[in-house]
Amino acid sequence: MVTNGIGKTLDKGAALFRAHGLTPLREILPPQVFRRVLPVMPPPHAILVPEVVFWLMATVALGDGSMGGGIPAFLASLRAILPALNIKAVTEEAFCTARKLLPLRFFLLLFADVVQRFSAQIQTLRWKGRRLLGIDGSDVDAPRHPLLAKIFPPASNQHGSLGRPQARLVGLVGLWNGICYAFRWTSLKVGEQESARRLLRGLGPNDLVLLDRNFADKATFAGVRAGGADCLCHMPSNRFLKLPRTPTPSGRTEEWYVQLQLPAELCRQYPQVGPELRVRILEYQVPGFRTSWLITTLLDTTEFSYEELVGLYHERWRQETFHREWKHTLQLSNLRSHTAQGLLKEVLVQLTLNNLIRWIMAQAAPPTVSPVGLKFLEAKRLILAAVPAMTAAPVGLLPDLYRQLLDAIARQRILVRPGRSYPRRWDARGRPKGHGKVAAPAKLPQPQENPRAPI
Repeated sequence: MVTNGIGKTLDKGAALFRAHGLTPLREILPPQVFRRVLPVMPPPHAILVPEVVFWLMATVALGDGSMGGGIPAFLASLRAILPALNIKAVTEEAFCTARKLLPLRFFLLLFADVVQRFSAQIQTLRWKGRRLLGIDGSDVDAPRHPLLAKIFPPASNQHGSLGRPQARLVGLVGLWNGICYAFRWTSLKVGEQESARRLLRGLGPNDLVLLDRNFADKATFAGVRAGGADCLCHMPSNRFLKLPRTPTPSGRTEEWYVQLQLPAELCRQYPQVGPELRVRILEYQVPGFRTSWLITTLLDTTEFSYEELVGLYHERWRQETFHREWKHTLQLSNLRSHTAQGLLKEVLVQLTLNNLIRWIMAQAAPPTVSPVGLKFLEAKRLILAAVPAMTAAPVGLLPDLYRQLLDAIARQRILVRPGRSYPRRWDARGRPKGHGKVAAPAKLPQPQENPRAPI
């Protein structure tokens, strides 16, 4: 590892991270986890050991600006309790070298360890005994660099070759706890559907995944059912509506069953599903909007009623909020590495950091409140504000300080504002589909008043 020119004396800044990390998060990610994930003993006088490198990367992800500015800014906040602390304790060059030498496997195993321990230790809300999940993708800008431009070419519809390199992040998340259980980080050349099918392999019998209209195809449904899971998906108006309909036991005309004939390739890939897949289609309309359709593998109309499924689908919108929080609150839109592996390491640290913060929010949430009902940004700020006090406090006071932190986070509830709407860009005008084609807008045209009409 890099000694940063200090010799046998540990630098105070690196020693701080080695001893405390980001103290509130260290309750969940203690030193023994790092030793279990990478059981290699560093040299006795090494400063930037794997644990320190991770916490430095987490500090940069929680702050703004560059690597060279993020760490000194954080250390400067501790000068009040540690006056002798050098805010240039770790140079950017030493940090980048240590991160490069750290194997990618370390970050992958650390991410998987946090997910596994959260699933085993934290009991979160479920819908009818099922874990509520979502899968969706988001495009992320990468730094301008010739090497990255070859691996992650820019989008073809945004300034051509002059656009920034872009990567695609497709995540499998818990819609009621905000945990990222798995993800795929690819070029834009890899479609969201292909990445989603890879993520579906991790689903089990007690999982219900909500999907956008981009994923409403036979391959996705077969992949979901192959693991015994179920799905609820928004369906385009030009898909599966012409198939023969079978009435449901509910007798409602707004829902029916259809049989999907799976092609031979899918039958070979998912032999446990069989040649046919029965699904249920629900038709509904929000006032002021065009008719919409949902398609689901939940066939029991008594256990899973029409009204419940229509209302449940809109929980999927939480994933859009999660992606926004990853990009802006955790600086996923401000990646800094100039290599593909370096970018993936940054993404792994930031998504691990997301899971750590969500874990604390799950601990803080009262029994009747979902963890995603608390403010993520405020939780991050409170955790950062607690670092100096917990770093300077005696060990005996740490449990009380941690409980105070949880109480403060529990008070940061998201206000529910009935009747408040957030119009999307294409709600009132059609979405361009290319080649001069325009999709119909989601909202119905409003009748215009005749100014000359008699009063």
